[in-house]
Amino acid sequence: MFQYLIDVHAHVYPSSFPNTPIEEILSRAKTANIQSIVTVSETLEDAKSILGLKNGTLSDSLREMIEPCAGLHPVQPVGAMSLVSTEQANSILEFIQEKSTELVGIGEVGLDFTPHILKNAIDSNTNLNLSTEELKNIQRQVLARHIALSLQLDLPLNVHSRSAGHHALDCLRDYGARKVVMHAFDGQLKYARKGIEMGFFFSIPPSIIRSPQKQKLAAEIPLTNLLLETDSPALGPTKGVDNEPNSIIISATEISRIKQIPIEEVIQQTTKNAFKLFSRININRKSSLLTI
Repeated sequence: MFQYLIDVHAHVYPSSFPNTPIEEILSRAKTANIQSIVTVSETLEDAKSILGLKNGTLSDSLREMIEPCAGLHPVQPVGAMSLVSTEQANSILEFIQEKSTELVGIGEVGLDFTPHILKNAIDSNTNLNLSTEELKNIQRQVLARHIALSLQLDLPLNVHSRSAGHHALDCLRDYGARKVVMHAFDGQLKYARKGIEMGFFFSIPPSIIRSPQKQKLAAEIPLTNLLLETDSPALGPTKGVDNEPNSIIISATEISRIKQIPIEEVIQQTTKNAFKLFSRININRKSSLLTI
């Protein structure tokens, strides 16, 4: 029976888990039959940390679980500074080009039009006298540059779209994005359908058990377009409690319940989908599919 799982979106590096050794998190994931964790960055520092883990002192069995991505999140830790200058994307884009052979994807990138996020960015940069719409357009420009690089390098995009679902999909369409996972999509179903028509994937986090919106999304999206994620340490089954990749079985279980299909079918298909999108994931993982 096929049981291997792939977490296509997680933040598994020391700055995200300051009080928990990464070795312990990966060991628990391995015990839960998670074979690969697509590990996404929010900053250049995160991206360097991810590759440091991949190439560092972890045991081989743990290091090989990490599948690195690099990208600039639309909301940065201090003052939302990435929202105010497209030039600030230069360093991460240069890093992606330099390290492209070590990456399985580009992310976490996208748009975030959450009202308080935009307000914070404007308030932090009053000297620039930016309107909300100008700020949104700067985010779009940064995403467009990531899209162009993804096409150049043939790397999939791991996309954030909080409070900006249809805006992100429009941007991805307008700039010709081909290989995309919409992470924890919070948009309306009518927009999700547009993403399906474009051949995009949608990943479902464990917070689905407390999110009617995610439950409706899982019901609407065909299994052939679904992936599993945890967004660790966020979006766990219990709000406010650190999430880990080993909770991904909750996503699979809930999709199974909603679609009324065996959980083995959910795991098998979402893993195949992950290999299809993230074609650079360790080839040794793919050989496991031959045992189905």
